[in-house]
Order: sequence, then structure tokens, then C-alpha cells
Amino acid sequence: MGWAADITRTWPVSGKFSPTQRDIYNVVKEAHDFCIKNLYPGVEYREIHMTAAGVMAEGLIDLGILRGDISDLVAMDAHALFFPHGVGHLLGLDVHDMEDLGDLAGYAPGRVRSDRFGLGFLRLDRPLQPGMLVTIEPGFYQVPGILNDPERRSTYKDVVDWDRLAEFDDVRGIRIEDDVLITETGAEVLTAGLPTDLEAVEDLVTG
Repeated sequence: MGWAADITRTWPVSGKFSPTQRDIYNVVKEAHDFCIKNLYPGVEYREIHMTAAGVMAEGLIDLGILRGDISDLVAMDAHALFFPHGVGHLLGLDVHDMEDLGDLAGYAPGRVRSDRFGLGFLRLDRPLQPGMLVTIEPGFYQVPGILNDPERRSTYKDVVDWDRLAEFDDVRGIRIEDDVLITETGAEVLTAGLPTDLEAVEDLVTG
């Protein structure tokens, strides 16, 4: 048995991203890159997740999909309408390393999984340490079971421009995932050989 890897790239079936797909891809890419730049020993992985949530919220505000203040939107978990999963997990001999132990491996002693909409699927809540291998995988999804839920519609009716969101109907899901080793001084992306830049992805598809 060898070490596991877990990597995701999203590409357009047509070979070229549509304008709306391009816009959302760039939001996810910005969250992905910003998280990786902030990986250091001692940093709380939960904070990396919240960083991704903030970048995603800001990008969706800029696109006119969300309305309001970034901090307020993240506090009410509005970002989780489109980014409902955690930003990543431990990686080792298993893809989701040692998750057969429940949260024993992913959560530091004394910590329990949140029941918040925007945190309930966070698989890792520990301070980062040298030698840890983690994934960074923000994403944008339009999940009918989430977006069409009457309770969520009511909760977020004032912060989502549903008409504007309808203009992004061709964007069902975009995720960018890399495997990152925490070093003594920062982080090393082990899966950097497969590009994430939008134009490079298009070139790979059409080349």
C-alpha cells in the first residue's frame, strides 16, 4: 500500500469556459490560492476554511449573486449555499486519512464538530504541524436540495439575488483541489504539476 493522493480539476466540456463559468472558476481559484499562501505551522485549519469562506463570499458579492457585508454573510453561513463542504482534510494512507476513527484524527482533543450549516462538514480542526499532508479544495456548487429548500430560501432571501444567480445556470459545480505538505516554514504543493490556471486548463482540454 502506498500513500494516497486526492486531486481535482474542473474543465469545460466544450473546451472553453463560458463567461459565467469563467467568472465562477476565478472565484474558486482565488480562494484556493489564498488558502495555500496562508498555510504555515501553527495556523488553525478551521481558520483556513473560514478564509476560503470569506474569499468565496467576496467573489460572489462582486458577481452580484450575494448581497451584504462579507463578515456578516460568513457569520450567517450564506457562503455555504454554494460552498457547503469543508475546505479539505488530512491525507495519508487513506484519502480521507483515518476517518474510520470518526473525528478522532481530524479534530484536536476537546473539539467537536459544529452543527453550523457552514462548518458541519469540516473534516479537519487542528493546528497545522510540519509533516502534515492536507488537501485544499474550495468549490462552488448549485445543489438543488440546498438552493430549493424552503427554509434556506426564507433564511437567505435578502442576501441572495436569485435572478442574478439564474444567469449562472450553466455552472453546476467547480472545484480545485491540491495536496499540500506542511513544512517547517510554510507549505509545498505536491500536485502542482497539473495546472490550475484557467487558460492552461483550456489548453490541456483542446491540445
